[in-house]
Parts: sequence; C-alpha cells; structure tokens
Amino acid sequence: MLLNYKFTKKLYRTKELLENLSIPEGTLDFWKATWSKEGNDTYDMGLRLISKKAYWDPIIFVDWLTQFKLTNRPSTPEQFSDQKRVIAFIKKNVGIQVNGS
Repeated sequence: MLLNYKFTKKLYRTKELLENLSIPEGTLDFWKATWSKEGNDTYDMGLRLISKKAYWDPIIFVDWLTQFKLTNRPSTPEQFSDQKRVIAFIKKNVGIQVNGS
C-alpha cells in the first residue's frame, strides 16, 4: 500500500497548515510543547525553521499525525473535535494506492 500525497507545495507556512487542517493555533502549539517536553524534536513533526519563519513539511507532518495523533481513542470533546479535523485533513491531502489495483 502506497500513500499518494496531493500537496501543492513542499513547505507550508504555519498559517496555511492551520487553515488546511482547520485547527486552532493553540492545538498545534500544545502538540509541539508536549512533543518537546517528552524529549522529542519538532523537526520530527515536520517543522522547518528558515530564518525566523516557521514552515511545515506536509508529508512529514501527516506521517507524524497518523502515527501519534490517530492512535489513541479520544476521551474529551476537544480531542474528538481535533481527531475529526485531523482525519478530514488527511483524507483531503492523502490518497491510498494499493499495488495491483
């Protein structure tokens, strides 16, 4: 099974990413802070700093989302809402191609 990414650019500014993902900036900030607090690097989330501007590699970010944000069952209304937005973003920007189909 291969993922077929449909992104129009290689890097997205944070604002563009949030608009496409339809999540509040606070949610992304929370994810980044939690990720960093656990000893991880935001580079592994897809964050790329160029000068003082933040850009996101959408392929790395989608992979990070699917690995770390779609694995747990949501337990609060905010988590349910975040999960729905993440799934909608992934469906919009990633297609799955099965070999031999």
